[in-house]
Amino acid sequence: MFVAPRRCLFQNVQILRRTLHVSPVASKKKGTKLEIQDLFSDEPGEDLPSSPSSASTPTRVESPSYLKHRKSAPSKHLDSASRHARFEELYQRLLTQTGLNPKERRKLPPMRNAVWINLLDLSQSEEELGKVIAQVPKWKDLTRHKPGEGGLEERWGELVVSRAESLSCPKLALEMFSNHAKYQVPLSLPAARHLLHALHIEHPLQDVMTAVALYRVYNLTPIADDLVSLGLVCRALAGSIYQPTHAPKSFPTSLQKGNLHASKQVFEALIQSLRGLVSSTDPSLFSVNTHARTRAITPIFTQKQERAKKGLAALEKEKTWLKWCLKRIESNLRQVEGIEKVAWLRQWREAAGHIRANSNSHSLTATALS
Repeated sequence: MFVAPRRCLFQNVQILRRTLHVSPVASKKKGTKLEIQDLFSDEPGEDLPSSPSSASTPTRVESPSYLKHRKSAPSKHLDSASRHARFEELYQRLLTQTGLNPKERRKLPPMRNAVWINLLDLSQSEEELGKVIAQVPKWKDLTRHKPGEGGLEERWGELVVSRAESLSCPKLALEMFSNHAKYQVPLSLPAARHLLHALHIEHPLQDVMTAVALYRVYNLTPIADDLVSLGLVCRALAGSIYQPTHAPKSFPTSLQKGNLHASKQVFEALIQSLRGLVSSTDPSLFSVNTHARTRAITPIFTQKQERAKKGLAALEKEKTWLKWCLKRIESNLRQVEGIEKVAWLRQWREAAGHIRANSNSHSLTATALS
């Protein structure tokens, strides 16, 4: 396995100190279920919204726009064969649009941008998702002459990350965002967090550090100022440095001696950033609703819709990621520093309701989390 060299790890530490702006997250308009023929018509249709011209003020917790106002998936009730057939039909029409010169293309009905969302939803494998992403540069070139266009927007990028994780191929999303000149799909802060989450356990540390570098490329809030992102990166480093004795096959290969020393230094620096950030963060902002994923909390459909609008489910998901990352980080630190040295983290976790106050301090063990 190839691991990021020592110099790359230290270069990425500098990224954490940058003061940058948060890219605004595009909102999604409500819409109805579309048939394939509706996606290629002369009538005005739903397009992907453009990003606002001015950046919004950074917030401590931000909800992914792809989890707001979510409309019914066109393939919700299709079996695998039907989904594949629908994907191929839609994909071939996309190829027709992107393969023609501008003069020939004007003779065809215009293609709605909703096609891109439906293709993601219909993708059932890494190969299909890769075929969709491969068409993005061609679409960018076809639409670059239109005011405010020239590519796909943040919302679609967020959907790519979500779909890539569900298909166990987050490396596809990482490669797309790592080549901004080619694809020019914006990366929002929620999508960046989601990408880190998809990579931080079962993928090489090099991939995680590449995702960290994207925060600087896309002018996102620095890692050191975003608690969810910082927790995910620290968890990834801890998993590479403090590997369990009987690690499952899914665990990345151990670091070589030179890179291990460099990784420990980076980890120690990030832990200091983590300590400073939790000390200035209200724990109640990251309290996890234990019933967030049960139907009992939203028994009425209208209440479910309202929660979706507010992005509450997305916020709970990110807070849950942080909860388990901090649990693992505390366990690793206790192995080498002792209980007293991690009291600051345990006290914050108790205040956030992640663990019971005054619970047995030995309840956290060094056993690896799956």
